[in-house]
Amino acid sequence: MNEDVTTQVATADMTDFAYERAYDRHWSDVFRFALAWTNEWSAAEDLAQEAFLRLWDNRRRVDWDRPVLPWLLVATRRLATDRFRKLRRRLVAMPSAASATIDPAVHDRWLDVSAALAYLSPLERTALVMTALEGATYDEAAAALDTTAGALRAAVSRARTKLETA
Repeated sequence: MNEDVTTQVATADMTDFAYERAYDRHWSDVFRFALAWTNEWSAAEDLAQEAFLRLWDNRRRVDWDRPVLPWLLVATRRLATDRFRKLRRRLVAMPSAASATIDPAVHDRWLDVSAALAYLSPLERTALVMTALEGATYDEAAAALDTTAGALRAAVSRARTKLETA
């Protein structure tokens, strides 16, 4: 029975070490990804922290032999999507007097872009953010998202086509 306790402690230490290593290696990548999604420093920090908190909560189930960055980026994307949904609900509930101070042309363009982005799949939006905004190569983005460069190129192409025709 004493050996079981020792084995559990050793496993816990290894998992904690793997988590710390992932944090050290990927914090800036996750933060930049969140910043590209939100365009707001404090929101990006919150999203990155929440993604790492979720990793901590799931540390016993994560396969530490595989790259953890894709897991973190997917978690960050989901958190950002949830944040956008909450913001959208708040904006819909806001009185229209607030929009009177906004230039109508800017407001109309924002509505167009918002509507166009709604038609993008999560992969298309993520691929576009990583390549067009963050400057990642297709190979780098594909590795981070655990897909192929060809699939990523196709997703970016579909996203650009959807945005151009919107």
